[in-house]
Amino acid sequence: MRVEREHVVDSSWFNRRPWGTAVPLLAVLSAAFLWGCSSSTDAAAKLTRELLSMPKEEAYARGEALVAKKKYEVGRQYLRFVAENYASDPIGKQAALRLADSYFDEKTPLGYMEAQTRYKDFRNRYPSHPRADYALFRLAQTSDRQAEQPERDQTNTRLALSSYREFLQSFPDSPWASEARSRYLIMRNLMAEHEFRVANFYLHRRAYLAAKGRYDGLLAAFPDYKGIDRVLYEAGLAVRKMGRGDEATTLWSRLRTDFPESIWVRKLPPVKAAPTTAISITRDGSR
Repeated sequence: MRVEREHVVDSSWFNRRPWGTAVPLLAVLSAAFLWGCSSSTDAAAKLTRELLSMPKEEAYARGEALVAKKKYEVGRQYLRFVAENYASDPIGKQAALRLADSYFDEKTPLGYMEAQTRYKDFRNRYPSHPRADYALFRLAQTSDRQAEQPERDQTNTRLALSSYREFLQSFPDSPWASEARSRYLIMRNLMAEHEFRVANFYLHRRAYLAAKGRYDGLLAAFPDYKGIDRVLYEAGLAVRKMGRGDEATTLWSRLRTDFPESIWVRKLPPVKAAPTTAISITRDGSR
């Protein structure tokens, strides 16, 4: 008769390594975590007491000095305190603007997004503030800095265009007007380049009607586009492929007239000479 051996668990195993070393290590980690939480709480409480006891001017100056040194997290706590607790005071408004600047100065995607929200909020709260032009200019820049290449989505380019346009209409004499005008033109050209690439994509895939729609929109919305000569050339190709020879002729005539030195003129098919009618004259002068 076979007898199964009884398996007895040796309780001394729990006292052996590595479990024996894991227990004190876990205790150390737990203690460190609790100490860290306690330390963080104590630091926050200390900062709160400090802020409540110091003049708003000093709190602002300290926050500005810290963000200037790129110590953003700490510096923002001072600026945020002033902005939120003295919202109607000139220094509170300045703190709100400086807080937005601190995110812009980080030059990161998340920083630009946060700055964008704060500049918008500043404009909504203080529309008649002496630095309202600066806030709107910076708002345009947050979208400008996030603009994608022509082959990518152009949401931020559109936002930048809209903000720069509003800025130039509202503050034509602002110190930032010259730069805003320059960036506005660059954003327009970027949008036009995007539209051209989409139209060109349709053209090469023989989607001529879609290509024509894009070319027509580009010619109407962006007549100052730097590549307008190529647009006229390719738009002519698209409509000719659709069997609209007269439209192609009109577009190419404009290309020859407006851009006689363009390389795209040399690619045009030769212009057919108008047929002439031969006239025979008899000896007596009659026809």
